[in-house]
Amino acid sequence: MSDKTPRELIQVGCYLRQDQAEERGLVVLAQGVPYWIIEDEGLFCLYVEGHDAEAATLELEKFEGERDAERELEREALLQAPPPGPPRKINYFSLYIFTWVMCLFFGIQNHEGSWWRDLGAADSRAILHGELWRTVTALTLHAGPDHLFANLATGLVFAWALLPLLGSGWTWLGLVMSGAMGNTLNALIHRGGAHFSIGASTAVFGGLGMLVGWQVIAAIQRHQGRRDHPLRTREIVLPLAAGLALLTFLGVGGDGTRDVDIMAHGFGMLSGVILGIILAWTRLPEKTSERGQKALAVLALVLPGIAWLQALAG
Repeated sequence: MSDKTPRELIQVGCYLRQDQAEERGLVVLAQGVPYWIIEDEGLFCLYVEGHDAEAATLELEKFEGERDAERELEREALLQAPPPGPPRKINYFSLYIFTWVMCLFFGIQNHEGSWWRDLGAADSRAILHGELWRTVTALTLHAGPDHLFANLATGLVFAWALLPLLGSGWTWLGLVMSGAMGNTLNALIHRGGAHFSIGASTAVFGGLGMLVGWQVIAAIQRHQGRRDHPLRTREIVLPLAAGLALLTFLGVGGDGTRDVDIMAHGFGMLSGVILGIILAWTRLPEKTSERGQKALAVLALVLPGIAWLQALAG
């Protein structure tokens, strides 16, 4: 390619910036057409071999047409979009409350000893025999400081990403609900066998699942009713693939000091995906008032306390 000269090549486009020329070059290269970029009087010109000029020109025209159509759709969406309301007030202080509550429960666990852990662990047989509070109390128990801090770190990241989408109420209630649902499904899978599980990671991966579910529905809604700009499969596959990759990276490996309940992590994420889809499709977070969000956040805060009261009373 380096032995070619401009006289042996045909120019198929000139651009103000090199990155624009490179982008078009990749378009023709994807069709198996080699290209050259030559700077000429401040412009970056794209050249191809003479016998490839017609095919390259057609491909570039198709590319430019698609880009113009996308820009037009974006302009129409902006014109048709309702005027933005007041921005939702994001209460990031709830992240500190989450940290304090989890540390408080860990302190109680260390003070009370093994009986406290046995009382609240997600025991599959006990759950299936009616001790449903264990699906929530298990979320407040941890094998040690490293287990607690790992769940705090990932949980805070996912919650921070969810708060602008769902609001404080639906974020925290969704985390508790997905954790409880994940522990319930895990107990059903282990029906007839002894299985014990502890840790907030089921709820943490529920948060990841809610993000995935929300993004999938958001992609569908962006293309709803637009025949000229149909939904592409990759726009649904990418969030799911990213979620599974994070689940594999964060939820499968162990540190050698404790067993990793992979199925609990997976069921937590699955539960979160379902909740995320429901919340996004129904637009419940948008329809919930600020007062309603606060009420749901308080409910999420007191649910573990209620579950522990049931455990102590039982």
